[in-house]
Amino acid sequence: MTAVGHHRFNANKGEERALRTLDGVTFAAVMQAGTLAVLREQDNLDLINVFPVPDADTGANLAATLSAASARLGDKAPQDLDKALRIAAEGALDGARGNSGAILAQFFHGFAEGAGNRIQVGTREFAAAAVSGMEAAYRALQDPREGTILSVLRAWAQEMTTRAGKVDDFRDLMRGALGSARVALADTPKQLEVLAKNHVVDAGGQGFVYFLEGVGDFLEGALPQNWRQLAAQLTEARSHRRGVTSVSRTDVDTTYRYCVEGLVAGRRLDIDTLKAAVIPLGGSLVIAGGATRMRVHLHTNEPERFLAVLEGCGTVESHKVDDMIEQQLAGRQAVIAVVTDSTCDLPEGAVRSLALSSVPLTVSFGDEVYLDRVELDSRRFFDKLAESSHFPKSSQPSARDFEGLYRSLLDRYEGVVSVHIAAGMSGTVGSATTAASAVDPERIRVVDSRHLSVALGLIVEAAGEAAVDGAGLDEVGAATQEAIANTRAFGSVPSLDHAVRGGRMNARAARAAALLDLKPIVVFSGSGKVEIGGAQLGFKRAMRNLAKRAASFANGAPVRVRVVHADAPASAEYLVERLMERFPDIDISVVECGAVLGTHVGPGTVTVAVRRLPQEQGQEA
Repeated sequence: MTAVGHHRFNANKGEERALRTLDGVTFAAVMQAGTLAVLREQDNLDLINVFPVPDADTGANLAATLSAASARLGDKAPQDLDKALRIAAEGALDGARGNSGAILAQFFHGFAEGAGNRIQVGTREFAAAAVSGMEAAYRALQDPREGTILSVLRAWAQEMTTRAGKVDDFRDLMRGALGSARVALADTPKQLEVLAKNHVVDAGGQGFVYFLEGVGDFLEGALPQNWRQLAAQLTEARSHRRGVTSVSRTDVDTTYRYCVEGLVAGRRLDIDTLKAAVIPLGGSLVIAGGATRMRVHLHTNEPERFLAVLEGCGTVESHKVDDMIEQQLAGRQAVIAVVTDSTCDLPEGAVRSLALSSVPLTVSFGDEVYLDRVELDSRRFFDKLAESSHFPKSSQPSARDFEGLYRSLLDRYEGVVSVHIAAGMSGTVGSATTAASAVDPERIRVVDSRHLSVALGLIVEAAGEAAVDGAGLDEVGAATQEAIANTRAFGSVPSLDHAVRGGRMNARAARAAALLDLKPIVVFSGSGKVEIGGAQLGFKRAMRNLAKRAASFANGAPVRVRVVHADAPASAEYLVERLMERFPDIDISVVECGAVLGTHVGPGTVTVAVRRLPQEQGQEA
């Protein structure tokens, strides 16, 4: 980068020679200088992030987007400006993260379109391209809001349009426009109540101002001699800082749980068609890109439907699903993160109140492979089970799947307790253990729950409650082990056909059981393996037996009780009624099992899990 802009000006020697044209090489240096400024301030941006949700990731998202654009330009950017702009725009599109990142990626696409095929531009052409980028950013949003990065972009672009007719030096142009951007940023709390309530400016807008300040420093002579080295140093320094504490937050926003993004490619993508299909699924929609590649960002509670829409439009090159509720809770009292897997069944309300992260297992129907609860929810699974000629199979996550999550969490937490499906039923614990050893074995505890489904959910809930109360690593681990010792589950299935189809039971034995109307009682005793606890004549009698066993295990102690079913809501309701006869003073929640459990037990299965509560919760064990 030592040659960047040297034939335009030599600010290192204090010379004030005018910069009247901008080519591709100088633009690359401008981009990289602005990117470094955002990287320096990434943590500060995360701290003030409260809109559209307080998930403390705006700094990370802007840094990732700009770094991708700058890295794509590389150390030998093309001399022609139009080529450099398109390279940066595609890099930003590929690396865009979050709402603000997607907006910025679309701004660069609009800027490139506005600049046209010019080899270099003067101040007037640059200002016109900035207006084009700003307008593209507004069009990218489902519901553009003032008081955000959009307002700052508009003030900056409009001021450049005004000044470009009077000045031909890029230094003069950018100085004045930066001032207008700062004024617009200061006004954002007047436009968005949530910003005023938290006494902050918009994080996305602040990030863009930091970017412009970095550009201004470059134009005044602060040339980045090796931007890659500086960026790496900033990233490394940040990796050693953990436990970032947020500003005083508003209440957790539970409107939408997931921030989802997908990069879709096709021959003739239509933005209006895509918008119409995606808008009913959530909010904060941003679509960046052009007719052949688009990045779609959405806040939703239905990530699997979102991804299905993208698959129907073209080839999904990449996608991500972030849990915004977990991100919001990260800035609260919890110093320990709790991780589980997609076999864990919990009511949505319980999930939303705890700082939980989940790693999905995979489910396959022949060559079709899905991430459990991400690309395949319960309803879609049972529909495919009924329609497909292939019997489903499940697979554990890889160690790499855990590694990325662990590293991310340890940036924000002091430690991680990772609680998973019984090792005797899945290799998930093994993958988690391998990942923990590779990342930081001193700060990560991997726990074999010796259970699954709602029983695993009750154990994970105990760990999550301890974490939210501010417990340390040893305390959360102890709460988890106590919950394991005090949890049991009992289930039954109305038909053994699924077990026969999956090769887990002899067809002749299943036919004999069906003739006698015998329904097996399945016991999860905490041994880590499934045990058969006899059989009952008729499914209703089996349900009554499950309630009896649950009450016997409780033995009069205060308990928490959960019921899970596999596409059998009526049977689950019948079991709840029987349980209420024995536990009249507690609420019993019902959940539908995920695809992994459904793969193994089949439709119709109903299970009850019971956890005896510990003495420190004010109850007798």
